[in-house]
Amino acid sequence: MVKKISFYLKFLFQGTNKYNIHSPMVHEFIENILDNSIKYYSFIGIEHVRSLLLKQNEAIELKDLGAGSKSIKSSTSTINILTKKVQSRPEKAQILFRVVSFFQKKNILEIGTSLGLTTAYLSNANKDGKVTTIEGDPKVSSLAQKNFKTLKLKNIELINQPFDQIIPQLLKNKFDLIFFDGNHSKEATLRYFYWLAEQANEDSIFIFDDIYWSSDMKQAWDEICNFDKVMLSLDIFSLGIVFFKKNREKEHIKLVHRSNLY
Repeated sequence: MVKKISFYLKFLFQGTNKYNIHSPMVHEFIENILDNSIKYYSFIGIEHVRSLLLKQNEAIELKDLGAGSKSIKSSTSTINILTKKVQSRPEKAQILFRVVSFFQKKNILEIGTSLGLTTAYLSNANKDGKVTTIEGDPKVSSLAQKNFKTLKLKNIELINQPFDQIIPQLLKNKFDLIFFDGNHSKEATLRYFYWLAEQANEDSIFIFDDIYWSSDMKQAWDEICNFDKVMLSLDIFSLGIVFFKKNREKEHIKLVHRSNLY
């Protein structure tokens, strides 16, 4: 926590607000996604499921914690603790919903399903699209599947396999939006990024969760921003978003915004 506070203070010093940004594309992103506070009907159902999960103290044995589960100190947890500590907050998941909806993304990959609440937001954002989501833990995967059934979501393919085994098999799918939220180690994040960047086109959007999780994750984010195919990287502290648009100068923006705290 102390390290993250230090990261944020430095971020505030180096960052800029929306009034000092000259890129029309970034202004459009801020206006239609980050500043958009419209609540959609589908949000109610998802948050109702979250509220039910937060009341469940049933124990669960976790098989695949990964580097992103430092907040879970044991291989045994409960459903309510898992919901509170591992799932993205509603505000963050709703940013992803708006990205999918605004850019009309139809072929989405989520690396790290957890209990499936963020997946549900991605699914509802474009009912004509498809969400492929990967979860390494079989019991967590089973819980996510139950949540999808409760929410009557039909456009989700949930794959319960280790990331390193399944991602190479998915490269032919040409995903137009990818959310990285499964393994918060530098090595794994970069490995998955480089694999998937090979299939990216100029309309692809990659979103990374917890880019300030650790010094290693910050280093991974910096390397991703410097990758030659990445032409715009938007750092909102809570998320890192990269675009592959051609015919524009390479640009990296640290945006000071209320979404930093999501």
